[in-house]
Amino acid sequence: MGPATSTQAPGAMDGAAAHQAAAVHQAAAVHQAAAAAAPAESFARAAGSLWHELRASLQERAKLFSLEAQRTGLTLVQLVLYAVLAAVLIVTAWLGLMGGLAAWMVINAEIHWGLALLTVVALNLVVAGVLAWAMRGLVHRMGFPATIRQLKPFAQQPNTP
Repeated sequence: MGPATSTQAPGAMDGAAAHQAAAVHQAAAVHQAAAAAAPAESFARAAGSLWHELRASLQERAKLFSLEAQRTGLTLVQLVLYAVLAAVLIVTAWLGLMGGLAAWMVINAEIHWGLALLTVVALNLVVAGVLAWAMRGLVHRMGFPATIRQLKPFAQQPNTP
C-alpha cells in the first residue's frame, strides 16, 4: 500500500490527536492554575514571614525596654539612698559647724552659752526662711503650665500677643 491518506476533512482530528490535544490543553490549564496559585502562596508565605519577624522584633524591643526600666528603677533607688546618706552627712556637718560657731561665741566673744545657742538657732531660721521664700517662687513651675497650655483646645487658650 502507498502512503496513508487522510480521508478526514481539514481541521478534523483523529482520536489520538484529539486525545493529545486535550492532554496539552489540560496541562496548560494545570500550569496556569499553578502559576496563579504560586504568587498567592508566595505572597501568603512572605506575609507570614514578615508577621513573624515583626512579632519577634517587637518582643525583643519590649524585653529590652523591660530590662532597661528595671535597671533604671534600681538605679533610682540607689540614687535616693545616696542622696539620703549625703543629706545625713551634710546635716551632721552643719550641726558641727553651728556647734563650733556657738562654742567660738562662748569662748572668744565671751557670750553666754544660752545667747550663743539662740543666735545660732536664729541664724538657721533666717536662712531657712530665705530658702522657703525662694521655693515659694518656684512652686508655679511644678504644674507643667506650658504643657497644659499646649494640650488645651485652641478656643480655650488665652489671647496673648
